[in-house]
Amino acid sequence: MLHSNYLKQLDLQDIVVFINLLELRSAKRTAELMNISQPTVSYCLKRLRGCFDDTLFSSSQGVLKPTTKAEKIAPYLRVVVESVNRCAEDDSSASPQAQRKIWRICAPEYFELSFLPQALAVLSRTHGNTSLHLDRLSRDLPVDRLISGDIDIAIGFGPGYHQMHPELQWQPVLSDDFVCVTSQGMLASEEAMSLDEFCASPHVFPTPWISEKNMVDSWLDKVGRSRNVLVRANGYQACVNIVAAVPATVALPARLLPHLRIAPGLKVCTPPLGFPSFTLDMIWSRDRSDSKDISSLRALVEAVAQTLLTER
Repeated sequence: MLHSNYLKQLDLQDIVVFINLLELRSAKRTAELMNISQPTVSYCLKRLRGCFDDTLFSSSQGVLKPTTKAEKIAPYLRVVVESVNRCAEDDSSASPQAQRKIWRICAPEYFELSFLPQALAVLSRTHGNTSLHLDRLSRDLPVDRLISGDIDIAIGFGPGYHQMHPELQWQPVLSDDFVCVTSQGMLASEEAMSLDEFCASPHVFPTPWISEKNMVDSWLDKVGRSRNVLVRANGYQACVNIVAAVPATVALPARLLPHLRIAPGLKVCTPPLGFPSFTLDMIWSRDRSDSKDISSLRALVEAVAQTLLTER
């Protein structure tokens, strides 16, 4: 028997909405996960607030933060959901799609080429009810979407400004160097380009590195040099194809070479002495550090990174 007439107004969906809001800190992601509309989430939250006589959640910069009462009642409501789930464990007709999760990542093409295939292979073995949705990383890190929970983690190149943002946490997962792929004529060395040769060559610029101060041109500026960018291309393979067609050079991350088709006539050599290197970093919202989804997703990326480190 329920002690309060208010509690009689609640149904199981209201309780599941509460648990998901507590976990995801986002009404939008709760609606997506439960396959319901955001107005439905709002209506459920309104009933929850009336039943428990508390706001339960406040919004701060797009992130829902639980009140003291919400945190106090959460363990009891989790028991309700877990108990119902136990009742359904032996129901062979239950659809696995009903509990399917979506992890959202914002990442550059580098991640898609080198990480994504292995990440999906691991995911299919360890989290069969989970999908990955990727947004392409643009010039600016999507800070607001990370904080609101619309994106679980972002993958960026470091060192970067995300290391200074007070509401973000970050972790480098691997480091990489550049190689030069060139169709230029005879070089002084078959193994390395000199700084003069590098600056004299026309360059193809891959847009994953687009910024006002990308690391290659920033380094050249520091040593008092510059280069001529012939064209900007949308992907690494497009850059390689252009270099195969015209005399030019492209600086590429070394770990991407096995994933690209390098024409037989192209030379792969080390860049000039002092050329910058970089890290690939995971970035997530500090407020969501304790989220199980964030922890699982970080563990997935770390596992693939370890595999890549042993393969090189």
